[in-house]
This record gives sequence, structure tokens and C-alpha cells, in this order.
Amino acid sequence: MILFNALVFLFTIFDFLALHDIAKDYLSREALTFIEITTAIPAWTATEGEWLIVEISLLARVLFFLANIFLLWSLRPQKEILS
Repeated sequence: MILFNALVFLFTIFDFLALHDIAKDYLSREALTFIEITTAIPAWTATEGEWLIVEISLLARVLFFLANIFLLWSLRPQKEILS
């Protein structure tokens, strides 16, 4: 679980870097169409790699939280049955 925690922490750093890059480079075709610009845009403006990092990070976080819930549930104190 400690290694998984380190992995999720690393993904948090990658998330920040990816989202920072998306904020600088992302340009959607929908936004251009909305303001009626029909010029061709370079493929790198879609920032597909950065969005992939964000999606993988989200999946890792969900798995981490589910594993934490399972671990904490399994470590909870058991009530003794009084007879």
C-alpha cells in the first residue's frame, strides 16, 4: 500500500504538469467553431498525451482509494461475541 501511495503521489505531480501544459497548449475545434474560425490547427494543440496522463492518474486514484477502503475495512477491530 505504501508503494501504491508513492505511485499516486507521483501521478499527482504528473497531473499538475499535464494540466499546466494543457492550459498553455489546448485548443479545441469546438471552441474555434463556436467563434466561427475555420482555420486548420496543428495536431499538437489537442494535447492528447497530456489528457491520457490525466485519465491514467484518475484511474490510479480510484484504485488507490478502493484499496484503502478495503484495507481499512479489513483492519477494523472485530467485536467480541459475548455468550
